[in-house]
Amino acid sequence: MKRALAAALSALLLVLTLASCGGENKVYSVLDMSEKTVGVISGTASAGYIARFELPVEVKYYDDDDELASAVRKGSVDCALADESTAKRMTRLSLSLETIDDKFVDCDYRLAVSVENTELLDNLNSAIRALNASGELDSIVKSWLDGGGEEEHESGTDRTRITVAIDPTFYPYAFIGEDGEPAGIEIDLVWAVCGQLGLEPEFVTAQPGMLLYMAESGKTAFAVGRLMLDPDNDAVGYSAPYMHSTQLIVVRK
Repeated sequence: MKRALAAALSALLLVLTLASCGGENKVYSVLDMSEKTVGVISGTASAGYIARFELPVEVKYYDDDDELASAVRKGSVDCALADESTAKRMTRLSLSLETIDDKFVDCDYRLAVSVENTELLDNLNSAIRALNASGELDSIVKSWLDGGGEEEHESGTDRTRITVAIDPTFYPYAFIGEDGEPAGIEIDLVWAVCGQLGLEPEFVTAQPGMLLYMAESGKTAFAVGRLMLDPDNDAVGYSAPYMHSTQLIVVRK
């Protein structure tokens, strides 16, 4: 009798759980996101990626992964876009959610230098390797993605100034802070790299499509801005990766 009652209660709970969900999943690939409603966490890079790729979607914003997971589960949005660690937390919060195999973003980001400036490229690579080995790069990225960031940077009179092209329109990678100064993951990265080399960065803002030109033409010493290796561009030297970015799509099972 007790077993039968327990089984009945379990079945009822399952029915109620399914009834509270938003119905069948409609997103199985990046292309399926078109004309759908996509949830993101406010103040993250996910919305920036959607805008950058010009996807025809409606974006809804949520305060944290708990709210976003609930929105997907209830069908308030067709899917969610989040960085890998957030997406995994969401699927742990609710067994009715999963990530699809088709990744929205899965790439390495690198600094770009004129192909002729081999000495600077070698120095940048040495600095990136040292910062990776010490864990400082991971710490910078984690701090921003977890809502921290905003490191203070001290200028040094004994340092050589070097110009760096940035795209300050993509939070939390690079943006203009309340004090009017560039801030973000890539800005902290540049300060850390330059610190390793005894340099002091002077940031020059540029449109995303102009970053490589600024580097290859020598108008700036190097450029940063979520630049990916392009083996067909023989005018640019690419550094070792300074971070790997993975953005996953979360859907109802």
